Amino acid sequence: MRNEHQGFSGLKVRLFLAAATIVGMVVLAGTYQGNMVRGAASGPMPRVTAITQITHDGYRKTNLLADDSQLYVTELPAEDRVIAKVSLPGSDRSVMASPFASLQALDLSPDHSRLLVSTSKNGESELWTLPVAAGSPQRVGDINGRDASWSADGKLLVFAEGPKIYLSDAAGVQAHELFTAGGSVFAPRFSPDGQRIRFTVSDTEHNATSLWEVGRDGSHAHALLSDWPYKSSACCGNWTADGNYYIFQASQTVPNTNLVVTSIWAVSNTDPAPVQITGGPMSFGSASVAHDSKKLWAIGVQPTVEVVKYAANKKKFVPVVAGLSATDLEFSADGKWITYVAIPEGTLWRSRADGSDRLQLTPVSERAALPHWSPDGKQIAYASMNQGASWKLSLVAANGGDPQEVLPESGSQIDANWSGDGQRLMFGDFNKDKAGLNIRVLDFKTKKIQTVPGSAGLFSPRWSPDGRYIAALSPDGTALMLFDFQTQTWATWLKEPAGTVSYPSWSGDSKYLYFDDLVNDAEAVRRVKVGNSEPEQVVVLPSLERYPGALGPWIGRAADGSWMFVRDRSTQEVYQLTLELP
Repeated sequence: MRNEHQGFSGLKVRLFLAAATIVGMVVLAGTYQGNMVRGAASGPMPRVTAITQITHDGYRKTNLLADDSQLYVTELPAEDRVIAKVSLPGSDRSVMASPFASLQALDLSPDHSRLLVSTSKNGESELWTLPVAAGSPQRVGDINGRDASWSADGKLLVFAEGPKIYLSDAAGVQAHELFTAGGSVFAPRFSPDGQRIRFTVSDTEHNATSLWEVGRDGSHAHALLSDWPYKSSACCGNWTADGNYYIFQASQTVPNTNLVVTSIWAVSNTDPAPVQITGGPMSFGSASVAHDSKKLWAIGVQPTVEVVKYAANKKKFVPVVAGLSATDLEFSADGKWITYVAIPEGTLWRSRADGSDRLQLTPVSERAALPHWSPDGKQIAYASMNQGASWKLSLVAANGGDPQEVLPESGSQIDANWSGDGQRLMFGDFNKDKAGLNIRVLDFKTKKIQTVPGSAGLFSPRWSPDGRYIAALSPDGTALMLFDFQTQTWATWLKEPAGTVSYPSWSGDSKYLYFDDLVNDAEAVRRVKVGNSEPEQVVVLPSLERYPGALGPWIGRAADGSWMFVRDRSTQEVYQLTLELP
């Protein structure tokens, strides 16, 4: 899954979804026990009594399925997805044979003989069955879908494509539309009696997911957990075999920090209030419950990353600072210092270029992003977000001190750009109650803020080093626009598919704009020259597991001119959780 940083559109933070690669989940340093959220009903609550790690292979994982003696997990050992079979209790692992270059496990048949899988062909997600033992894969009718599952008796199939849910027989025949949601649908699951279907709806506009239910006949469609405080992060659920509980996952912010932990929750048929059954320090997701409901298996994630630079002469990536788990790293103008955002904490730091003399600049209650040195190296401008608030620009002294908010007004600001003399700060601004998206410039001497003429609707601004130009993106992300301060006019510089221009940056001589192209063909750094509308490749990158980050896969420039990236070193392993479900 790829997500580009494009100014305010990049604020769509990646969610922990079982239907997508489970990456970027935050594990807390130290122990955190989440507060149980439950209604007034008294009595014993669901709880985990023991946790045992099952796998130790280091592969990225998603979509975990279990039949009590075998686990089936979609892995991403390289570019393609494979399905690994893990035996219990011995944890022996083997990759299931298939003719597909890439596939994903969706469900296990009630008799445990077949996996329901999806594979991409000509841009469509085809549904197939894959035998657990001997046999050949079989196409499920002629239907397509991003997610699907069988009913408990194996007679019906529910599948989702975009916002629509469809119902068919088990062979994919006689399919008909059941319901159209207000966003993309995934994780549709039948209740054990086959009368209801619960599913997750993704709302990318508001960075949210929600749980829904609809009758098998399409009636009584409604959202669940309407009064629950974490309803906008709930997703990816399934019933226990007896139908007494619905197990799902949801995220919450850890008190007094901006760290987020994803936990497993249970809601019973007798009490509508969810009960938290895992609470950190590890994030868990993609839960699969044993038939007797005494165990569940889940994927636990411990995120760590590494800033690397691409050594073109060696055609490989090398660490910038050994042992540093960080993103958004920038060198000072003299190349002697760096500033960066620590992962997973999200705090802002500065150190010498070799990683020594480290100093934390922001508190744990504040999440930082995109720091930029002032030209004189005395200050750092960065995007700051506190719990429940929008992104704001702040300044902090390189030698420490209390950060100061740049613009104490409503709205969001991001993408700080210093003028060459350090006297002005340009940024992207969004205020839905006023002008919407635009680009503004703050003059530190006069304390006045001006809006760049004609910048309404534009985002991700980049100020050229010579101060003459501004590069920015159009509202739909398909046009790179260029503003000339001499003529005070905007012109379309480059037309590209949406998402092509990621993390743009100017060359030192202001003649080129470089950008990370995550869309066209091979992943590459490209550039376009001022006065020319034809981009050219600078370097095609070898395979790299990039950390998605809150604002998309980051790219920057090292002091020696090489390109820097963030390699994902997170561990994702399967754990067995012993349950007590009253």
